Amino acid sequence: MDTTPITCDDKIFSTAEILAAANVTGCDEQQLSQCLATGDLTLADLYNPQSRISLNQHARIHAAFNRSANNPLLGLEVGKRLHLTSYGIVGFALLSSATLREALAVAEQFGLLMNFKLGLHINDDDQTTRLELTDHYGLSNGQEGFWYYLEISKLMTLLQDIHGMGFQCEGIDLCIDATPQEQARVRTSLGLDVRFNCDRTAIRFADHWLDAKLAQANSITHASCKATCQAQLREVVQKYDLSYRVQNLLLRSGHCIASLSDIADSLHLSPRTLRRRLDALGTSYNALLVEVRKKLAIRYLLNTPMTTEAISEQLNYSDAANFRHAFKRWTGRSPREYRVLNNGGKYASRFGHGKSAGGQLQPSHALWAERSMAAVS
Repeated sequence: MDTTPITCDDKIFSTAEILAAANVTGCDEQQLSQCLATGDLTLADLYNPQSRISLNQHARIHAAFNRSANNPLLGLEVGKRLHLTSYGIVGFALLSSATLREALAVAEQFGLLMNFKLGLHINDDDQTTRLELTDHYGLSNGQEGFWYYLEISKLMTLLQDIHGMGFQCEGIDLCIDATPQEQARVRTSLGLDVRFNCDRTAIRFADHWLDAKLAQANSITHASCKATCQAQLREVVQKYDLSYRVQNLLLRSGHCIASLSDIADSLHLSPRTLRRRLDALGTSYNALLVEVRKKLAIRYLLNTPMTTEAISEQLNYSDAANFRHAFKRWTGRSPREYRVLNNGGKYASRFGHGKSAGGQLQPSHALWAERSMAAVS
């Protein structure tokens, strides 16, 4: 099983999308303050360019905006507001790329700096290129529609900004369900052929767009911007590198989850040193173990026919009841309800374990994290 170096509680995302959502909904100051308060954010935090919030804070605030605006397609409208200038120096790295392929490689490499919640992968095995998106964080919290609409809309806006309004997209595949009315509204909003209930989320466009020379390409500017992006990403990766390594060791423990001493031995540290270094990062072995158990439980439920009892044993719980209580605390649902709600794992490819249209296994979340780390080495 794979993980990312960042958890849903780590404050690494900017407030750019929150600002865009506030503009779309047209909230007055009081309404805006109330929405922000659901994510423990203030107006001063919102307008501070140094503010960073977690994915869970994002989710709570966006849910409040959705309720306030009563608009299930809010994510689409927010994504349309996020142009290249919304991403700081990464936006200039995209704009100065030689080709769209190079620009998308930048977006994949520095997605963490662009608030991306979905990983990017280019599949160009046939005449139609597919920009495929996979979930890094396990966004199954009842807001999948919002997140997928937001990320697809963000990418469509980027593609048009990079190539100009002449860019033509053939269509979009979404791995989410929606009512017929919502499907019609989505197609109208995007002005494209949109297919729902697909195995994988992807944007489809003709191959010739991928390697065509971009008019605004500038190799010197591009190299300078990428160097700055690498420095920014280094700060994030170095902060979470140790916790990422501990999570991966826990995930690779096998049948019996490794203890703190086992992890410390693998990292050539004393248990006391490991505990102190994790504490300096604001986390602990127990906190990381909870996160790993949650990720494994979700993957077992959606990707295997394992029973609750078998999963409980695999995750080293004393009994199935304790596991059920813990899972309901994490997700608000029992393991059985969660599995049924997600159609028995029909959309398991959201978690990156499916195959591409060309039949090739997709890069895992661990590979995504390794690429991010390689970018700053």
